[in-house]
Amino acid sequence: MTAPLVLASGSARRRELLEAAGFPTTVLVPRIDDGRLRVRADHAGEDCSALAWFKIAQILRQRERLSSEAPHARVVLAADTVCVLDDRVLGKPSDASMARQMIESAVGRTQRVVTGVAIHCMVSGRRFMSSDTARVRFGEVPHELIEAYIGSGAWQGRAGGYHIEEILLAGWPVECEGDPSTISGLPLRMVLPILRRLLGASGALHA
Repeated sequence: MTAPLVLASGSARRRELLEAAGFPTTVLVPRIDDGRLRVRADHAGEDCSALAWFKIAQILRQRERLSSEAPHARVVLAADTVCVLDDRVLGKPSDASMARQMIESAVGRTQRVVTGVAIHCMVSGRRFMSSDTARVRFGEVPHELIEAYIGSGAWQGRAGGYHIEEILLAGWPVECEGDPSTISGLPLRMVLPILRRLLGASGALHA
């Protein structure tokens, strides 16, 4: 049986966060190239939440896909994350060279990590859109740690070129401020209360 919560994202980490919080999730990856959509540094929260809504809207238009792959869908959630360093928006690197450049530019500096979220209730038609910001400060990361990370390929699909849990476990000198899950791609402190209202604590639709 498919879950009533649909995640409109191919992010394995977002699914892990939702299911660890008690919300079984059906994944439907939207066919949208978010790399072609511009996010402004001074409006990153608004732009990321708007992009999240575009992902949901695309899924909602695919009625046959919804009915066949997620017949029990009641709530659709999407998110988008970028890193902002000064006035530069760092999305997902397209290759190893770009990932290295993004990480090296962050060394010794603090960047904002902005995750925009959109949630749509298919039963009531209610829509929620918002964003959350956390901060990540990089210390003096040794060159060999950066090269080992780039060589591992773990930068792929990661805003700013890194996965926060992985680099912390690897011993990088990194400090975080704010909701750690915002940095991971889904601000649970903001999202979970909404999902509990819509679906109940067990992930079943709330009457």
